[in-house]
Amino acid sequence: MDRVYDISFSIFGKLTHILDSVFLPLKKKLVSAGMDVDYKKYASFIIMVFVFFLIISLIISLFFIFFFLKNISEYAPIIIFGNIIVSLGFALFAYYYPFLVSSDRKSRIDNQLPFASLYLSTISKSGFPAHEMFRMLGNFKNYKIIAEEAKKISKDITLLGFDLPEAINRAIKRSPSKEWNELLSGIRNTVTVGGELGKFLEEKSIGFIQDYKRKLKKFSETVSVFMNVYITVIIVGIVFFIVISSLMSTIGGMSVVLIKTMQMAVVFFGLPIVTVGFILLVKSMSPWSK
Repeated sequence: MDRVYDISFSIFGKLTHILDSVFLPLKKKLVSAGMDVDYKKYASFIIMVFVFFLIISLIISLFFIFFFLKNISEYAPIIIFGNIIVSLGFALFAYYYPFLVSSDRKSRIDNQLPFASLYLSTISKSGFPAHEMFRMLGNFKNYKIIAEEAKKISKDITLLGFDLPEAINRAIKRSPSKEWNELLSGIRNTVTVGGELGKFLEEKSIGFIQDYKRKLKKFSETVSVFMNVYITVIIVGIVFFIVISSLMSTIGGMSVVLIKTMQMAVVFFGLPIVTVGFILLVKSMSPWSK
């Protein structure tokens, strides 16, 4: 992707300077999303996505017009406007992609934090120094996303020569999670003033676990509501639709073939799509560690 970013910046770099205020919010989000690219290069990539899909869609539209439509002048404005909207949609997705990645990282960090903080508390009470805690956490694969953050802190200390407070400050700037930043800030302050780190981590882990329990309780209540909605609206609604449409075919007024096609489409296509949508929605709300 680095090559793509460089090419897009060489073509559209000057335009990003003009639209700098539009793309400036990407600067922090790219960092918190863990995307190692300058925001101006990514802005150039977004513009290239828009231009690329606009050209592709126009080519497809011209092919369609040439072979299937006779009155080109009548449909040309609508097709051009539609191509611009579609291309803009792809560009908007590229624009908000770092926001989505950052939000996902935040959710994963928050979900793993209660257990990771308990692990840090255990390590600290065992007598290991603070910088060693992050090295050990970085090697703990069960907490993948937090392990990555801890490994970066450890590398800043061992490879780049930063002291622990400065390495933590760097981690706070690139993290999307306020709770993780709060824990890091507490570790930094405790180490700086010479406080009892093990006790601090124990208290924080207890608080995180209590919050996690509340999330689980709220999630179970939400799932119950969604199940009721799914059964009442979706399942009962489909059964009701099949019964009513069957009665309509008996009374007359609609083609039997059309009604059967509609029923099959609802059962074999509509129901699975809605079910998958419900599953993805519930999964996205789950507080379980990913």
